[in-house]
Order: sequence, then structure tokens, then C-alpha cells
Amino acid sequence: MIQKHAIPILEFDDNPQAVIMPNHEGLDLQLPKKCIYAFLEEEIDRFAQEVGAECVGEFVSATKTYPVYVMDYKGEKVCLAQAPVGSASAAQFMDWLIGYGVENIISTGTCGVLTNIEENAFLVPVRALRDEGASYHYAPPSRYMDVNVEAICYRASFGTTRRPL
Repeated sequence: MIQKHAIPILEFDDNPQAVIMPNHEGLDLQLPKKCIYAFLEEEIDRFAQEVGAECVGEFVSATKTYPVYVMDYKGEKVCLAQAPVGSASAAQFMDWLIGYGVENIISTGTCGVLTNIEENAFLVPVRALRDEGASYHYAPPSRYMDVNVEAICYRASFGTTRRPL
């Protein structure tokens, strides 16, 4: 049910049924449950070619067509896709991936910093300031979006008990 607010961007509707569902095209496409969704432009295509991934579909946006690859990793199928820059297009493409079978997504990218951090440092965010509009379609309004720190620590330590942070 929609939670009304005086400021429309702060409204939230917890009904998962959209007017137009992400898989409305009805493509004959069943993606693996796991997906690497990376903000790394040409690196996705290069890596896909390097590992022999198969291009199984395409997501067409207003500005670009994004190939969707499936690769085999240790006997398991994994989806590989380039995430678009911008919350609206990244969320739209991610919804599309989920609509066609993806359930677990890991995302990566690069960033600049304003403090003295060693180049190529591996940073795992645990809190995000919500200063865009897309996330308000997925969670009730709040200033920050916090993540489950224990889950992040487990994943960032590659399933070991060692804490990476």
C-alpha cells in the first residue's frame, strides 16, 4: 500500500506489482540466480570474452544496449552485466535482471576519494546517504540506507571468520 507524503519522492509503495513489470517483454530468457553487476564499462566485455562467456540477451536503454553474459564459474552458471551509471537506469536494468531470474547480485565499481587512501584499496560501504530518487521505490524513506554489517564482513572475507574491516 502506498505511504503518502507531502513530498512525492518520499512516498513509498510496498506493493511489488508495478504497472509495467520489468519482464513485460516476455523474453524466452532464464538467467542464473547469481549475477556480477559491475560499473566497469569495457572491462565487462573484455572479461566475458576472456572467460568464454555467452551473450544470452541484451538490455536496451535509451542511450545504450547492454549485453548480458552467462559464464561458468567452478561448475556454476553466473550472469555478468555492466551496470549503467545513474540510479534510475542502474535500477531499471537490475529490475530487468531480477525479472528474468537473478536473485543474488554483487556489484563493484571504482571511485575517487577526497582523503588520503592508498590507490587500489578495497572499500566495502556499510552505509549510504540516500541522495537520489531510485532507492525510494525499494525501501521506505530514510536519510541513510544501512547494510547488515555481519553479512558484509562474511562476504568481504570470502566466507572465512576473518574480519576484513
